[in-house]
Amino acid sequence: MKNLARGTGTDVFRAADKLAEAAVPELADIVTVELLELTLRGEAPPPGALCGSKPFRRAAFQSLRGASGVRPAYAVGDVSPILSTTPYRLSLAHLCPRLIRDLNEDSQWLAHDSARARVMREARVHSLMVVPLVVQGVVLGLVALYRRADSAPYDVDDLQAAARFAERAALCIDLVRRRIQERARARLLQRALLPEVLPSFSALEAARSHVPVEGSGGEWFDIIPLSGARVALVVGVTEGQDADTAVGMSQLRAMILTLALQDLGPEEILSCLDEVATRLDREHEAPRRHPFGLKYVGSSCICVVYDPVTEHCSLSRAGHAHLVVVHPDGTVSAPVLASHPPLGAGGRPFEATEIDIHSGSILLLNSGGGDDPLSDAQETAERLHEVLSRSGPDTQEILEGVRVSPGREPALLVTRTRAFGAENVATRSLPPDAAAVAAARRWTNRQLARWMLNELAYTTTLVVSELVTNAMRYSTGPVELRLINDDRTLICEVSDTSSSAPHLRKPKLSDEGGRGLSIVTQLTQHQGTRYTASGKTVWTEQDLPT
Repeated sequence: MKNLARGTGTDVFRAADKLAEAAVPELADIVTVELLELTLRGEAPPPGALCGSKPFRRAAFQSLRGASGVRPAYAVGDVSPILSTTPYRLSLAHLCPRLIRDLNEDSQWLAHDSARARVMREARVHSLMVVPLVVQGVVLGLVALYRRADSAPYDVDDLQAAARFAERAALCIDLVRRRIQERARARLLQRALLPEVLPSFSALEAARSHVPVEGSGGEWFDIIPLSGARVALVVGVTEGQDADTAVGMSQLRAMILTLALQDLGPEEILSCLDEVATRLDREHEAPRRHPFGLKYVGSSCICVVYDPVTEHCSLSRAGHAHLVVVHPDGTVSAPVLASHPPLGAGGRPFEATEIDIHSGSILLLNSGGGDDPLSDAQETAERLHEVLSRSGPDTQEILEGVRVSPGREPALLVTRTRAFGAENVATRSLPPDAAAVAAARRWTNRQLARWMLNELAYTTTLVVSELVTNAMRYSTGPVELRLINDDRTLICEVSDTSSSAPHLRKPKLSDEGGRGLSIVTQLTQHQGTRYTASGKTVWTEQDLPT
């Protein structure tokens, strides 16, 4: 009874079984627990006596060793009818215990409840108590206690003891019910905060995602578009089991999105996320200032940045998340990644792992959950190999086959990579000479004509002229111009050796210059600066004509 009072177990059936086990043999030779289906789902009926025929299910059955051969009327998990005119129904209708000191086999109610009557005859039951499980007027279920012929019949003292027992047991079951309800709310909130449909990009195809139905509410995934036709793939899980977990997940997801759009590397993204998570978690330790139990420390995450032009991946992780790759030839590998503790745990700096990924490879990101990330990744690779041998490289089949794992169900993201060939990418090196600006414009016109994008020639040459002019003016080394046609967007990139980025400002009426970037901003849909090891890249994006 002590373990039950502390509410051990996270499942209603387990709590009910603890209840029945605690009652044998102190209060009964045989104990059954019936719970409302609403209770099993984490819900509850309105307060007051139970009216109508709401469905019950058998939640527990326990008996003494001598009665172990008795076959119960209803197996655990089965629907358990509570018929009218029986002590069970009367107990629920009046919300009070019922005592049948001497059970008469000729009682009329036994004729209406033949299944239970059979069990009582086989077990030689001669005394019965039925006690409703009620918390603050809300009915959760009932417990029935039976004594066999070789035990003394129940009396009023036994009934009072059973009522006290049921009162404490009902509190424990209600606690578990509330936990189920809270987890259901967390999962509902989680799904509202995650993307309903994965975005489609030229760099990827057949992307599929999965978050566990019975998860914590803290699992998440994302596919984030980056400059240069690159994409960031993210999978993670936050610690916890309630709605606050889903809220914390959404905040971490928003942080990653913000950091990724700054064109930071995956190790820089996680390093910033680690620092922010630590600070926020420290602030949320003060309950007066933050009434919600948001938690960020302990979260696992993996961030993969894929470049379809170079067919290269840069990735970093915190915690147990990992990556498994299915190569175009069908082989499966789990790259050895630089390890780092979960977010907020401190330790060494985050490191990036660099790997080449050929076009047509399948990337499987797994949020993990085991104690050993390396064995976790190897286990995923083995399951993936089995799925491939059965169904081939189909991303949906891979998702279905890999997501089931013993004891836990991780968040998953599966996608197949694409690469851009020479027909989609054009590069031109320019000398640090002002005369190269005109050459860049002419080269751009010819390239757009090859791609049959003459409609964009005027705006693109203006953009190229402005970006190349700025690069020539503020850098001293070589300049590279690159155009990418990803079938949806025309990307223009100008790279130079200077680390100073152009800043958009509103020019005054008297200013003779400073309007170039304003013009670029009006002519393109997106623009920005990406820093590199040798300098920077200023980029723009234009939607292709429909």
